[in-house]
Amino acid sequence: MKQSFFPTSAFRLPTYFLIVLILLHWAAGSVDATNVETGTLTASLDQTSVPVGGVVWLTLDYRLPEGGRLPQTPEIKGLDDLSIIKQIIKPGQIRIQLLVDHLGPWQSAPISLSYLDATDQTRLLTAQPVSLEAVSNLSEKADEARLRPIRDIVPVRSIWQNYLLWPAAFIALVLIGLGLFWWNKRRQTPAGSAQYTEPPDIRARRELRGLATQRYFETGLVKTYYFIFSEILRRYLESIRNFPAAEFTTEEIARCISAEQDRKLVFLLQQADLVKFADNVPTQTRKEEDLKAALAYIRQTSPQPETVMQHADPREVRK
Repeated sequence: MKQSFFPTSAFRLPTYFLIVLILLHWAAGSVDATNVETGTLTASLDQTSVPVGGVVWLTLDYRLPEGGRLPQTPEIKGLDDLSIIKQIIKPGQIRIQLLVDHLGPWQSAPISLSYLDATDQTRLLTAQPVSLEAVSNLSEKADEARLRPIRDIVPVRSIWQNYLLWPAAFIALVLIGLGLFWWNKRRQTPAGSAQYTEPPDIRARRELRGLATQRYFETGLVKTYYFIFSEILRRYLESIRNFPAAEFTTEEIARCISAEQDRKLVFLLQQADLVKFADNVPTQTRKEEDLKAALAYIRQTSPQPETVMQHADPREVRK
């Protein structure tokens, strides 16, 4: 009778069990050897439809490889078409507030985040592009849109109306009489004593010179400087273009202008908005360039010299 390699069944069972354990250990080792952590990055928007001039939050959830770390100022690429207002960096997450300043669909490029690996080499994590729709503040058919009251006007007749009618009529007659008296007095005022009205370009230059002497920028009050700087330019634009630019946002101003010269002013207002609302701190050189550009715009859009000399204050002309 031929002798078996495993003499007894009692010996055969533990041997099989040992072989299975060896194979499982080898398989687990192979999986661990190929499972290299490379990090992950995902991007998402809190809204997919935003009115023009609104803001949207982009959330980047990231996981760095072992030994990886973010630099002090991580570089994020793929968002070149939108203005970044602010960033909030937390462990494992970065939130970015974006200004939606143009109409229509928008899609980012593939988004990338830079980090430093265990050897201090710069690496990138990438995420799929995100997209949104910038919609008009009016209806979808803006040409057909009509402003309507929230509710119909309901006529209400007060019990006091009958009692107040005659006193109101008397007060109205008194006011009309005072108005006619003032108008007649104005007509009798000699032309030479008419009050001087400062031309808008002279007023804007004077206010910009006064702003420079306040030294807000040099003492650290950068936002204050650019708030006043922007207000001066908006009032000047309002006086020469006949629309309420001082009450409009920069985006609304951009939709109202048509002259090529005015686009240079819109660029200055956009730069001022970044300082006012996005904590952007320009250099001293940039501040001087903005002031020169503003004065150049006023010079290019001011009335002809002979017109200014006819209406200017003699004190301003002597300067």
